[in-house]
Amino acid sequence: MSAATAAHPAPQAEAPAVKKPGFMTLIKALAVVSVLVLLQLVGVSMLMPSAKETTDIAEKLVAADAVQEAEEADAHAAVAAADAEIDADAHGAPGSHDMREVKLGSYHVVTFNTDTGTSLNIDFELYGTVLAKEEPEFSHLYEANQVRLREQILVTVRAAEVADLSDPDLGLLKRQILEKTNRTLGKPLLNEAIFSKFSFIER
Repeated sequence: MSAATAAHPAPQAEAPAVKKPGFMTLIKALAVVSVLVLLQLVGVSMLMPSAKETTDIAEKLVAADAVQEAEEADAHAAVAAADAEIDADAHGAPGSHDMREVKLGSYHVVTFNTDTGTSLNIDFELYGTVLAKEEPEFSHLYEANQVRLREQILVTVRAAEVADLSDPDLGLLKRQILEKTNRTLGKPLLNEAIFSKFSFIER
């Protein structure tokens, strides 16, 4: 290697100059960001309900709350009424289930048994019980059907066996009279049949 070569090394290639972002690049970036923001705003405005829709939704919610409150109030009222009815029944307080006693007449029945040659003389007073609230309706129907009712009671007693008449509770006779009386009235208004001064003599 010569001295000239050693004293003057070969020049190195210069590095390429870094290109700085220009004004147009900045404008392009701002435009892209602006478009994205506008798109987001448009999307949000499309999803948001209008003022009328907001009002309608609010009214529906208020109406639903009112209906729920009314249903709860009705349920509480029904429970309170049921509790009051139970308390009235438990303490014997007058109410819709208060019973009234009604007179169904005095009876003298004579039957003759051809097989034994004996006769039965039966005397009694008959009463019944009805709900207090149904007493006016019972009185009206009883007056309208009194003759038929008396006939049904007489037929029932005449058909009774001695064993039925000897029953201390007269259970079968009471059930039969109750069934025929209510059938004649057309409604199950009579709740119980009660015998008073009951007596029968076999001769």
